[in-house]
This record gives sequence, C-alpha cells and structure tokens, in this order.
Amino acid sequence: MLTDLIHARLRRRRTALSGERGFESAEAAIFLPFLLLTILAIVQGGIWYHSTNLVQAAASNSYNAASLYGASSSDGISAGQATAAQVGSVLTDVRVEVTRTATEVVATVTATAPSLIPGVTSEVTKTVTGPTERWVP
Repeated sequence: MLTDLIHARLRRRRTALSGERGFESAEAAIFLPFLLLTILAIVQGGIWYHSTNLVQAAASNSYNAASLYGASSSDGISAGQATAAQVGSVLTDVRVEVTRTATEVVATVTATAPSLIPGVTSEVTKTVTGPTERWVP
C-alpha cells in the first residue's frame, strides 16, 4: 500500500519534469563561460597586482641607490635593472629612468605584466621621488 503510493508520486513527478529535459545543459552552456571569465579576471588581477609590487620594489631600489651621497643616475638605473632581473621572467620590457638633481631623485620603472589573454598587454609604471643625500655645512 505504501509502496504503491510512493510509486504513484514518483510517476507524477517524472511526468511533471519531463518537459524540462535537457535544461541543465542549456543552463551550463550559458553560465559556465561567465564563471570561467570571472575566474580568469580574478587570476589576471592577481598577476597584475604581483607585477605592480615587483615594479615598486625595483623603483624603490633604484631610488635608494641613486639618492646616496656621491651616487649618480647610472647607479640607480643599474640597481633597478638588477632588481627587475632577480624576479625572473615575470616582468618584460623593463625600462628604468632615473633623474637626479642636486636636491631630488626621481626613479621611474615601467614594465609589461604577463597576460593570460593573448594580445592584451598591461603596462605597470611606478615612480619614487625623494631627496638626495648631501652634505650641508
């Protein structure tokens, strides 16, 4: 008696849902590309953020080397390039520019961050500005 009632309910449920057969595939075909693009965007954002930190470190080291007493702009450029080279192949097209005056040093590092999407490039630029070490009698 109870089993007949359960079987009857299952038959009614199967009949009601038979019109939605294959709907899960359509939902997946619509939803999954958006989900994958979201995940790709999050990972790309993390790569860009990491590249920003690496460029900031190179700019800071470049400034520190160029701001020392008796240092020159070329000291800052070589320090920035050495820092960028230490991170491996994460950064490409690294450009280090250092301008040193009697009172101020401006170090700018620009690099290209890696991209997961072919053809899309993101350039990262960081600038560090500060005083020059000098002896004032």
